Amino acid sequence: MDGRATRRFVLRDFEPADVTALTAYQSDPRFVSARKKAGQEAGDPAELVALFRKWAQEHPRRNYQFAVIERKTGRLVGCAGVRTANCPQGSGELGIELSPDMWGRYGSAAEITRGLLDFGFSTLALCEIFGETTAENHQAARLASFLGARLERPVRQGNKGVEVPGEPVIWRFLRRDWRSGPGV
Repeated sequence: MDGRATRRFVLRDFEPADVTALTAYQSDPRFVSARKKAGQEAGDPAELVALFRKWAQEHPRRNYQFAVIERKTGRLVGCAGVRTANCPQGSGELGIELSPDMWGRYGSAAEITRGLLDFGFSTLALCEIFGETTAENHQAARLASFLGARLERPVRQGNKGVEVPGEPVIWRFLRRDWRSGPGV
């Protein structure tokens, strides 16, 4: 299973049949509102699944975008991955989205993120995994902090440490810290 399973979830490559479930949660008004607030563009779920499947066929493979499947129900509950194609050597970018039905189940997001970090550091042998979000995404910042990430705010002239709406925040996990940190 490539180290892509957790206690409650399986992280697997997308299949064509996943388009329906991805479309359903991404069209939920709560999800649409959160995506707009984060300044993200919506992609066509069918095109996204086709892209993720194309990535899975690449050799060498550089991008891993997984369907998050709840073991108990077999239901697709999110999308998560580690992408290295446009990153410096030895690093990857982590991303996770969960269906609105999973929001508020904080332990689920932590478990899935731990699984991705373990996969990135162990299977992919990355030295650093980072993620980028906006300053308003307090849930992502809380999760990253809980798991031991180092949060960074790009220094912009004139912001003087004040949170600016839409300002990017980058969080980083280092393999050397992860081995001895909360993800073990």
